[in-house]
Amino acid sequence: RVQDGQVTIAKSLLLLQDTDQALAMRRRTFREVERELKSEGGLPEVRDNCEKTKVRELESKVETARLESELATLKENVSELEGRLYGGAITNVRELTAIESEHSAARRNLAQVEESIAPAEVVAEHARQRYNELTKELDEKEKIWKTREVELRQELNRVGIEFNEMLELRNAEASGIPDADLSRYNRLFRSNRGVAVVKVERGVCQGCSVKLPVGELTRLRHSDGPIPCSCGRALITEE
Repeated sequence: RVQDGQVTIAKSLLLLQDTDQALAMRRRTFREVERELKSEGGLPEVRDNCEKTKVRELESKVETARLESELATLKENVSELEGRLYGGAITNVRELTAIESEHSAARRNLAQVEESIAPAEVVAEHARQRYNELTKELDEKEKIWKTREVELRQELNRVGIEFNEMLELRNAEASGIPDADLSRYNRLFRSNRGVAVVKVERGVCQGCSVKLPVGELTRLRHSDGPIPCSCGRALITEE
């Protein structure tokens, strides 16, 4: 017959384990809610993308304006060079050759700038459209997050209260368990992912599903407290 002390300790440990598992679950929930609150529903990332896109749009507009200004300057330069080149006032061959070279270089630069303006305008327009899209997305997310944040803070408060109440219960449950059994239980609970105490049903350990030898069953029945399973993973108790 299982001794009364063993039954009391075994049941106490099982109750404590249920409480510790519930505490662990609430601790995980609390941390998950905290992480979601910290993430702000992805708003920081959208804000960052929005700001970077705005900067790209402004940079593209500045580049387009620079190219347009350079284009106007080059056109004036080409026009001035052509006036000198074809005005008939130049009689020196060396001067004529120099102006022709300068004119050719100016025309090449003018063509390059003309070719660069359209792509720059496309980049600026794409950045503008993307900025508008992100601004709309940011506005929608901020509205959603405003409601979600309230829900999360309420959840955080609720879980925190439940955790504290359960922790008081846990301390009360643990106070009636012998120090040696409690210490062993705590060690096994940590090392076995929240399962330190398991039942033996029909001679089988419900933790590892291994049938216990007759000697182990006899030892369990006559023990003053729970004993470790031969698998070394959990304490054993028998109803």
